[in-house]
Amino acid sequence: MKKITYNEYIENNTINCDISYRGGSLKVDISGLLSRKSLEAIEEAGEEATAGAYQNYLGGGIAGSIQTGNNFDPSLLTKADQKKWDVLKEDLKRYFYNINNGGGDEYMQENVTGVSAGGYEATQRLAKSGY
Repeated sequence: MKKITYNEYIENNTINCDISYRGGSLKVDISGLLSRKSLEAIEEAGEEATAGAYQNYLGGGIAGSIQTGNNFDPSLLTKADQKKWDVLKEDLKRYFYNINNGGGDEYMQENVTGVSAGGYEATQRLAKSGY
């Protein structure tokens, strides 16, 4: 079975993208991926069908692991949409990583988060927050 990817969808439905070597955030309208039933449940709850990825700055040139966020309760999704959401969460993080090469300063990108230092998997082993 071919893995579903959403990179083109993410690129075409990005609401906001503020990414730098110190982390940042990505916000995407995902309403076009969800069923009418899921969208109605999200709307009834007063929430919005947006999601994204973010990366905190930990200090000292170190950006943390990439996390996902959403502006809706995932339990409102149909089972089929929950499966899409599980795949989309990973694709959002990888899309963010590819834009930012993992984050951090030049040292971090060369030795910790960059492609030659382990890439996305290395980035995801970093702490998510400095608190």
